[in-house]
Amino acid sequence: MTHRERMLATIHGEPTDRIPWAPRMDLWYIAHRARGTLPGRFQNLNTVQIARELDVACHAVGADFTCTGDRNLPLRALGIENHPDYPYRVELRDHPVELHDDGENLTTRIQTSAGDITTHLYRTHQMQEEGISLPFVESHAINSPDDFEAVGEIFEHLEVIPTPEAYQAFKDRVGDHGLAVARGPLAASPVHLMLHELVAMDQFFYLYTDVCDQMQILSERMTPFFDAALDALVQCEAEVVFWGANYDQDLTWPPFFETEIAPWLRRTADRLHAAGKLLLTHTDGENKGLLRQFPGCGFDVAESVCPHPMTQCTLAEIRSAIPGITTWGGIPSIVLMPSVMTGPDFTFYLDSLFDNLGKGDHLILGVADNVPPEADLNRLEQIKDRIEAFGPITT
Repeated sequence: MTHRERMLATIHGEPTDRIPWAPRMDLWYIAHRARGTLPGRFQNLNTVQIARELDVACHAVGADFTCTGDRNLPLRALGIENHPDYPYRVELRDHPVELHDDGENLTTRIQTSAGDITTHLYRTHQMQEEGISLPFVESHAINSPDDFEAVGEIFEHLEVIPTPEAYQAFKDRVGDHGLAVARGPLAASPVHLMLHELVAMDQFFYLYTDVCDQMQILSERMTPFFDAALDALVQCEAEVVFWGANYDQDLTWPPFFETEIAPWLRRTADRLHAAGKLLLTHTDGENKGLLRQFPGCGFDVAESVCPHPMTQCTLAEIRSAIPGITTWGGIPSIVLMPSVMTGPDFTFYLDSLFDNLGKGDHLILGVADNVPPEADLNRLEQIKDRIEAFGPITT
């Protein structure tokens, strides 16, 4: 089987010749490239070529993020970016935008009839050396309810332009070496986007408590943008679509998840399933208090699953809580770091991991969230050896 065939068969619950193994390498690559410590065999490779060099499946969820210069960032503080691998691009119509970029600081000022919205992003060489490819938000779009009208006006003038040919080029580049997942919004819903991107996190909780009704009105004004993004995703030729990311039992606490995220995941899943596509969502975070809600959300793949020792649940506990949903991830990044886990402890960890996989069905092994810069790449090889020893997957 090819890597792509193996991954699709796994999601569909069909037999495979072995467990797919698709570690995400972009953080590791970006960091070592910035530090000047990239091993010679990895010089000037894209993400598909890196996977080929390692003889693993390519982690192709959304785009090739090693190509950091290709990311279009003026709307990033709104949670929106354009990338040449995405199945759509977003443009703001009929509103003047002023940009100032000194290489580290990116300030954007958008003029609206309700006042200006000014955001400030920053990124440094040190961030790149840590593998961080996206800038941090220093100044958010929403600082008080007074900004709701202007932000609502901006979202009403965002145009989603389908680019199915861009996604197709990405899919062709990945080929049989992985599963090219089409990238949708990072936030699963409008209110999740407010939490995730538009408001400072501490301020969000005050606003959600004090002026939730006004936030819901803003959410309704943002909804057409999300609908247009979903329309574009349905149009492209992807088998699997990414929608929503980063769920945590404290930050996206269970009642919030049930009210603001789960309905959008169900709605998205229904639309994609009707079009013959599958839904993947990036569940990275402490999911213990949310697991019981996941099966009702309708998604097919929980990607970037991060278990114990970085979170409270073991991989076996997570998989038993979401039967029928494919787990993608399961290897916490810290176990790859000799400074955190010794060689004998890593061997013991692998023994326990593979002893508790059961049949190994509905499982794509990967690293949550990313292979860290300090990883020992020999440990990736050891995981691959264990996968081969585990053998074929039957259903």
